[in-house]
Amino acid sequence: MNKAILGVAALSLVAAAPVYGQRRFRVGPTYSSITLEDLSGNAHSFSSFGGSAALITGDEGETGLTVSRYNNLSTDGSLRRLTLFGLDSYYYPIGARGVAPFATTELGLARVTESAPATQCPLLLCQDTVSTSSQIALAFGLGVRLDLGGSAVATLEGRFLQVPGSQIQSLEARLNASVALGSRHKGEFLEGTLGPAASVFIPVSGSWRGRAPFAGVRFRRDTKQAGTVGLQIDFAPLKVTGNCSPPGCQPNAILFAPGYEASVRPRWGRLYGEVGVLLAGVYSAGDDRGIAQGLHGGIGCDVYSGRVMWNVNSRLLWLKRHSGENVFGVQVGLSLSPKVGR
Repeated sequence: MNKAILGVAALSLVAAAPVYGQRRFRVGPTYSSITLEDLSGNAHSFSSFGGSAALITGDEGETGLTVSRYNNLSTDGSLRRLTLFGLDSYYYPIGARGVAPFATTELGLARVTESAPATQCPLLLCQDTVSTSSQIALAFGLGVRLDLGGSAVATLEGRFLQVPGSQIQSLEARLNASVALGSRHKGEFLEGTLGPAASVFIPVSGSWRGRAPFAGVRFRRDTKQAGTVGLQIDFAPLKVTGNCSPPGCQPNAILFAPGYEASVRPRWGRLYGEVGVLLAGVYSAGDDRGIAQGLHGGIGCDVYSGRVMWNVNSRLLWLKRHSGENVFGVQVGLSLSPKVGR
């Protein structure tokens, strides 16, 4: 279910014409649907409820707080509950106006309550041991914001969520409906754009291979300095060569690759070099489940064609798997988006 919602959110990322400024503050309830896989690879869906508050902090950004309660996240009949206190960051390449696509990250405090079977005890005479722990949670994804007449805001997002130290590594879809309050934000909006992207992964070393081309969304926004902020989010179907045990031989991952681009601008477009961090959220069951970290860097060019901008890029990826193995590969991609002017 959440795979489809992630796809819908990606397809919803369309450029919107500039409209009046948005009210700075919003607050309202949040509903989410989360999918967890058990050790056999079977998917289980759960729901959560909570509330969010967010403040527009600049032409391209919004910062918020979200509290969510997951009453039941058990995939094996044991007790598993989660209360999540999250600090959210929303990145809007074309501003938070009208229909506004965004990339989102969250760093939070997770209170996880789990049960474990009692040991060294006669059958049926002891209860399971219940413990509560505090963990750091991390989430990233993309979505779209819709302004409803200037007094209300709705957001839909799909994201990868992980609570290290627990069994919670999953895809999640979140829906928020908020009341918009405060004065309107009116800024000097710089150029930004986004569009669909497709790429192929060429392995250099390591056990990861691509099962199919990657599909995603590429963000780009000029800064007040000389550079440009770029971000690409991809759905990556992978496979593991060598030793692996089902169902972990064909993991799926969400790649999150923000980067800084230094560029030169001939009349026909732009040439740039890019470097940044790289996260790969693996939500499917197996040895790779969780987040792999690394770096990426490469070169690319934007080519203007009327009101359309084509992007061609190649970059070297480095990721460190949970096993400690280093994976290197080259990602070659093509993207299409509305043209950005100077």
